[in-house]
Amino acid sequence: MNGTVISKAAAHWNSYQLADILTHCFEGYLVSFTIDGETFATRFAAEDISLNDSRIWMQDGEPKALAIITRRGQTSRLAAFAIRPELRGLGFGKQFMQQLIDEARARGDRNMWLEVIVGNDSGLALYERMGFVRQQTLVGFHATSSTLFTETGDMLEIDPLVMARKMMTDSRLRLPWLSAAETLYKLPGKAFVLNDVAYAMIATNPQFTRLRMLYVDPAARGKGQAKKLITLLHERFPGLSTATAIPEQMAPLYLSCGYRQDPVTQYEMLLKL
Repeated sequence: MNGTVISKAAAHWNSYQLADILTHCFEGYLVSFTIDGETFATRFAAEDISLNDSRIWMQDGEPKALAIITRRGQTSRLAAFAIRPELRGLGFGKQFMQQLIDEARARGDRNMWLEVIVGNDSGLALYERMGFVRQQTLVGFHATSSTLFTETGDMLEIDPLVMARKMMTDSRLRLPWLSAAETLYKLPGKAFVLNDVAYAMIATNPQFTRLRMLYVDPAARGKGQAKKLITLLHERFPGLSTATAIPEQMAPLYLSCGYRQDPVTQYEMLLKL
């Protein structure tokens, strides 16, 4: 295998093909990863994938690496980056990352974000060499068999767009890409409101029920509304979990409600272009 590595826009492939390539490139990764075509299309569409800016690197006619780029305004994000085992440790990671950074600068992006799993020491070292700086740690949670409290109250189901718009009006709110309002309302699921101040977004599918986001109006914070809502959600959706996209500073809230923190955590990192 001595062929030259060439780069092509991901727009040349469909979602099912890209899902297969991404799964193939993640072989032997720190955490097992697979994705199907439908999930790929739904997830990355919500994250605002740019197929023209996403890249596949080919060698001898075979995909060997894939980078998924999502974009909003002058901010981009490396949503997924995977290299086949046979190309790892040969300097391709730095070469590919430099190409992505150069292209981001060329199109006028001002910031580039990514997440890396804690424990992926080689990936973290690469990103830090490229100039990315850790911003915060992201964690996930699973509900235990029972919560610590019993709550009464009526959650009203609302249009997820209503919750997203409420979050967008909060100028001080800065959430990770995966739990930002711009992502949430595009995903399949349900939204609920409690007492007109506490909001939650829920994703349901045959495999799991996931709490994607909690939001409480600024004037109502510190009054137990989030805890009440979490407890009511657990009563409605036993076995509730979250994605690994919760800022670590919110951990006390979940732990106080009887949730267990997942062992897998991520660093959110930023490169100012």
